[in-house]
Amino acid sequence: MESNTKIAGAPVVAPVERNQTAKVVKSADNVKYEDSDNNNDPEYEEIPLGTIVANLAHPYSADNTNVLITTYAHFTPPLMIVIEKNYGVAKYNPITGDKEDNDSYRCLYYLSISGGFELQWFKRRELKKISVGSLDLFNSAKEKGIDKLKKELLGKMAILTNVDLELDKKKIWADNEGGISKEKVNNLLDYLPPLASIIDVKLNEDHQKYNEKSGKIIHRKSKILVKLRWLNNITSKYSEDYIPLVALKIIDEQLELRNYSKKSTFLYNSSIILEESEITVSKAPLVLESIIWKHYFYIYRFQNVFTKQLQDVLYDEALDIADLRHIINNGSFLNDSVNKFTKTPDEQLKDKWFEIQYSDRNERFTQRFIRIAEIFKDVKEDGNERHFVRANCLLRNGKIRHFRIERITGYKEVHEDFVKTFNIM
Repeated sequence: MESNTKIAGAPVVAPVERNQTAKVVKSADNVKYEDSDNNNDPEYEEIPLGTIVANLAHPYSADNTNVLITTYAHFTPPLMIVIEKNYGVAKYNPITGDKEDNDSYRCLYYLSISGGFELQWFKRRELKKISVGSLDLFNSAKEKGIDKLKKELLGKMAILTNVDLELDKKKIWADNEGGISKEKVNNLLDYLPPLASIIDVKLNEDHQKYNEKSGKIIHRKSKILVKLRWLNNITSKYSEDYIPLVALKIIDEQLELRNYSKKSTFLYNSSIILEESEITVSKAPLVLESIIWKHYFYIYRFQNVFTKQLQDVLYDEALDIADLRHIINNGSFLNDSVNKFTKTPDEQLKDKWFEIQYSDRNERFTQRFIRIAEIFKDVKEDGNERHFVRANCLLRNGKIRHFRIERITGYKEVHEDFVKTFNIM
């Protein structure tokens, strides 16, 4: 039942006051506290609400989630969010005398094959901690009343905090093409949660329970529930369900589509170090190639004008439009390359920047920016001479390359603002 009761000043998860100071014992995996009187306090818990965990069969660990999954990848368990906890009675192993962790955790995840959220209880010994999760929304709501939360959250978009881990989960398999076996990588999206809209917020009245004799907390869950509406991927209809606030993060600026145009040029912070020098090209011009929607955020794919490589820019990276027409599109190419680079004194060419059009021995045409290091010639035994430009090439990330002058089909000197604009120093 919904309630409009004010909770201003009250935390979503109320801490339990303790008088004793905990003794810290460090281990390789986590920090544990020996003081049993603090075992049920969120401040000292190893796995508090909101933690992202996995069954022991999952290949990820807290230290490494960069794992490719092969064979039958669908046996891989979900990454889950702890939303509820029962504090078990402390017991000791009758053989070893070791203290046993009898706490149990209720975990939440989304199952793509059913189009719904799933809940499952686990003992501590069945789980491993993967991530602390994202508690920004949970923490920001602690001091707010339900009416204020409704005002702030209704109409917002939200998603489970494990989304990035699920979105980055990948499987690998071998594919045979023309008798050649090739490894291919694809996303494993069995448990990818949907982007959903918030349509209600309510209090969870029985969010904590205490032991009648000791006063210690024996059960904890999220105090705020958020009702989500999402497009069910199985029924193609909209579904609704209440999800604990501690399992969610708000999606806001990720939904803003930036007004980038393919007709504009943008400056991007770069770091191209020129080989055999201490010079760095600190900025690069970008032109928009495409805009990609990746589940809950935009990716802006640009081409680097210098390297011709694709550069993905995320929603939280703002680019400034720069009018570079006078720098990178400044006039026509000249075609007297042999005369220019063989007749001009070396000291007038050294360290100068040029944009060239070049056709290699395989007649592959490229256009690139170069900084001349030297001009030299190669004399063959038959007396024939070949002339070369030795230069730093931005198309090859500042590496030294040799260009046969006879194959430079066009050139032009860069504008005087080139060095200053791209912060070359």
